[in-house]
Amino acid sequence: MGEVEKKDKGKQNGQRDMVSRSNVLIESKSSTSLFERKLLNIAIAKASIVDGELIASVSTKDIKNYLHISGNSIYTRLKEASKETLGHVVSIEDEGNENFIMFNVVNKCEYRDGVFTTRFTKEMKPHIYNLKKDYTRMSLDVLCSFKSLFTTRIYEILRTQYYRFEKEQTEELIVPKPPKKAYSLSELKFTLNVVDVNASKTVKRLVEQGRFEEALEEIKDASFEDWRNFRRKVLEVAKKELEESEYSEICFDYEPVKVGKGGKVTGVIFKVRKNPNCTHHSDLWRIRGEEMPEIISDVLEAKRPEIQEGMILEVADIFGNEPVTIQDIKTIIIASEYDVDAIKKAFEMAKEQKFIGNLVGWMRSCLEEKWYENENLPKFKGRTIEESQMTLDLYQEYLDEKKQAE
Repeated sequence: MGEVEKKDKGKQNGQRDMVSRSNVLIESKSSTSLFERKLLNIAIAKASIVDGELIASVSTKDIKNYLHISGNSIYTRLKEASKETLGHVVSIEDEGNENFIMFNVVNKCEYRDGVFTTRFTKEMKPHIYNLKKDYTRMSLDVLCSFKSLFTTRIYEILRTQYYRFEKEQTEELIVPKPPKKAYSLSELKFTLNVVDVNASKTVKRLVEQGRFEEALEEIKDASFEDWRNFRRKVLEVAKKELEESEYSEICFDYEPVKVGKGGKVTGVIFKVRKNPNCTHHSDLWRIRGEEMPEIISDVLEAKRPEIQEGMILEVADIFGNEPVTIQDIKTIIIASEYDVDAIKKAFEMAKEQKFIGNLVGWMRSCLEEKWYENENLPKFKGRTIEESQMTLDLYQEYLDEKKQAE
């Protein structure tokens, strides 16, 4: 196979920038503004190792494009966000062993000659760079599209469970996953940035210790203290925004958990579904060449014949060590009209090409247009190895577990 093109610092050929975070970082307690969180996500997506440091340098033009803002106020906003970011502390708890770790997110923010540079701390590196397990990849386009911080946080938390749709073959996920208990209302408020983790030293200490009820009691006039306000201004806002979003792959319902005779709400259970309104799925991309509509695989798949496990594994064997996901394989099977022999022919032809950066995109077009019947083959660039989220190894583990359970 030809040389695989390394990921460039900027968007190339319509390729989507992805934000990778460890799941414990996503679920950690911290206090950020919506602008600061979006700015951090841009930095995470663009970060690379420079002289041993994890650094992201982004032009203000790109920042404006990502955030869909105009005007000359970006300098002031970056300055204020930098102050927030430098004081941004992440708290990660290990409830089972009653341990915790706290660290700053960045060491330095700098703006010079139209370029905004973020230098991450060494403690952040294992949570956002070159991740191998227990992490979630999200599209930067999706994360920058939300208008509410609460929507962003709920999306991030629920998105960590997206892999379960494939693994459990279900149309609805219960989050937290049973047998875990429902999210306590007090903890959820800190996790969603509804209340400030750093409101005081006492609050900070109590949150570190997992004593969320006591921490809330220390905050005078805490936001949305009443369940009805919390439901209306936090949960309902996020629920509506995700349902109407063209970017979010997921939407949700929720169920309050009540205790006592008075039925006081103490917790929340989320019920997550795939969003039928999504037209910009984060697992999708555009390939260079002719304009082609994005395939919304998870939405359309229900209308197609079910793809059998045996066919998925047969096609996986064709690709060998090439970086493809389960969704990639399904896309290719559909493009081939369920013809494994055609996939073999397309793959053999792909191996004869000098350069293919986006193998899956090339294969899809080859199968749909039957390029293997002629010699006029366009060249494509795009997807990289790092963009394979659910690996074939994980899928094989799922099949093994399924067989053991039968």
